[in-house]
Amino acid sequence: MGFLQIIGKKGCIEILFCIRDNINSFSNIRNSLIIAKGLTLSTRTLSERLYELEKEELIKKKNGKYYLTKKGVEAIEIIENILQWEKRWEETKFPKIIFGMLGDKERGEQ
Repeated sequence: MGFLQIIGKKGCIEILFCIRDNINSFSNIRNSLIIAKGLTLSTRTLSERLYELEKEELIKKKNGKYYLTKKGVEAIEIIENILQWEKRWEETKFPKIIFGMLGDKERGEQ
């Protein structure tokens, strides 16, 4: 499975951010997802996501704790850049009412 397929799954990006923030035990990750991010994953799903992230070498497990690998750190940087890009373009959107007002004139409709 590729990187984009994995990070597109529910909870994967949030899990990476938890681990980046030193929330790195299974129970602490699960609690953080629920409390801080409002995201509920079953223990089975969380286990699967951690396994997939580990298999893709984005994280590693040592002594019951999860850590980002170099690849994982780079992945976080890419994700953060995409989020910044999205935010920048989101801020440039005109309100729908303005598009509605301009739309007819822009299309040459009367």
